[in-house]
Amino acid sequence: MPNIRQPSVAGQFYPADKTELEDEVKEYSAGKRKNTSMAIVPHAGYMFSGKLAGEVIGKIGKKKDFIILGVNHSGLGNKVSFSAMNFSTPLGIVKNNNALTNKILMHLKKENIGAELNEQAHEHEHSIEVQLPFLQVSQENFKIIPVLLKGLGYEECKKIAEILAEFVNENVCLLVSSDFTHYGKNYGFVPFVKEVRKNLYHLDNESIINILNLNSKKVYELAEKSTICGLYGLTIISEIAKIKKMKAKLVGYYTSGDVVDNWDNAVGYGGVVFG
Repeated sequence: MPNIRQPSVAGQFYPADKTELEDEVKEYSAGKRKNTSMAIVPHAGYMFSGKLAGEVIGKIGKKKDFIILGVNHSGLGNKVSFSAMNFSTPLGIVKNNNALTNKILMHLKKENIGAELNEQAHEHEHSIEVQLPFLQVSQENFKIIPVLLKGLGYEECKKIAEILAEFVNENVCLLVSSDFTHYGKNYGFVPFVKEVRKNLYHLDNESIINILNLNSKKVYELAEKSTICGLYGLTIISEIAKIKKMKAKLVGYYTSGDVVDNWDNAVGYGGVVFG
């Protein structure tokens, strides 16, 4: 029986109180369920991106498993770091599908991409954790396959996409956890100082258009030059959609600047569904 990964950002990114968290997630998650096979979901604090995250996950029909590609913000671990643990949130325990986790891991190991089980990479990472309460409220009896990505080349992303495409089906949904451009001195990214909102929207719109067009190569090139944190996941999901001939649809886009009316430092949030 795997150990349980304890919440790392409860009380920071989202409420630590069970009732408060459940009420907030339910408020954000209203929406019609659709035949969504994959999705891009933001992972900031709920006051910033919770509304969009809830709207995206609310469009996903009932699934048995969720492969979640998170961002390795700490840099710890491998290029592709899997976890075998069950994840805890204030809403309860989310079980790991260890059989599927190991099966996917074994396929990736054959490609020498640098895929391993690495719990240290997951210990304090929020990008997967913040998605779980939304799934706990909207899904039933689901399990997860948690994966963190870092330092991948485009061809490595393509190879991962080819393998993961074999596992995405009517029962298995792929979630890519990603925020878009991080603008401002706090992020070391100030390509413009005037009309920040307009320019930030324009910058992220170019990436979003290429995601919608399933142009994985361009997605990688644009994200590599920017501060989009889910670079590898966005590339992989675009490539899988191309392989499986899916269509992508934008659910919404806004920034933290829109939420707090401050553009000194701002982060873009985009939600996309595939089916």
